[in-house]
Amino acid sequence: MTFTLDSARSIFPDTQVADAVPAVVQAFNQLSAEDQLALLWFAYTEMGTTITPAAMQVVNMVFAENTLTQIKQMSALEQTQVMCDLVNHMDTPICRTYSNFGTNIKLGFWYQLSEWMQQGIVAPIPKGYQLSPEASEVLQALRQLEGGQQLTVLQDIVINMGFATATMTPTVKDPITPPAAAPRANVAIQGIDNQTVLSYMDNMNAFDFEAAVALFAAEGALKPPFQEPIVGRDQILAYMRAECYGLNLLPEQGVSEPADGGFTQIKVTGKVQTPWFGDRVGINLAWRFLLNPESQIFFVGIDVLASAKELMNLGLVR
Repeated sequence: MTFTLDSARSIFPDTQVADAVPAVVQAFNQLSAEDQLALLWFAYTEMGTTITPAAMQVVNMVFAENTLTQIKQMSALEQTQVMCDLVNHMDTPICRTYSNFGTNIKLGFWYQLSEWMQQGIVAPIPKGYQLSPEASEVLQALRQLEGGQQLTVLQDIVINMGFATATMTPTVKDPITPPAAAPRANVAIQGIDNQTVLSYMDNMNAFDFEAAVALFAAEGALKPPFQEPIVGRDQILAYMRAECYGLNLLPEQGVSEPADGGFTQIKVTGKVQTPWFGDRVGINLAWRFLLNPESQIFFVGIDVLASAKELMNLGLVR
């Protein structure tokens, strides 16, 4: 059997993915623009108390400074219109600029707006605003998720705002000056001694994305949570530079199995910490690797797990 991208995606099919995340995102996207803005503000108000001060530094908000300053100088009515335009995917200069931001910059953008709304600098949610019953249900569903899943929902929500078209070419996702390389510390994964997988984790934690991408086969693919696979070394490198600075991968245990055609499939579970919450919140993840006979990464799927219990379920996965 020769693996294809589609067949590679099906390895370790018993992985318990957090299906509640896309369900909450879908419910959010069906709300009115006003309810979406209010719910986003409420969510940031509740979660903002746990966001670490280092987050905004790691995110490198220089790309958003001009846009944020422009919004800050607008009238309250204009500010509200801009935020509604972003939710409604309007074709405006600000919506186009926003669409070219990376995910972390988008998170920082809305965090800054929420801070200014609390300070009265940006038009706040009207005092006494009542969410619709539908929006209240979405907010309650968000509250019931684990902290890491809540962050994943927020990421998925802000990714899709702004103007988007398949013909647009992102222009500002890469940092102007990458953060300093993180200190190297070799990870240890219970049950795994595969050098490719260990090197991948080590390089990602050191922000050495060139070395991480070199571990992939030329036609290799990386599938982020709830997204389509990113294929090819150049595209994977661009994604890592845009989205992976500041992440701290904490793999814990894994299982390795032979697969058809001389391939090897490896599943690792653990956590990832983001600069947004530091070590206070960890997203429970599974990395599903498929290595070709040359021990290159043909595919790695990254899944947000349904619960912490899945971290201990490797012994049951066969």
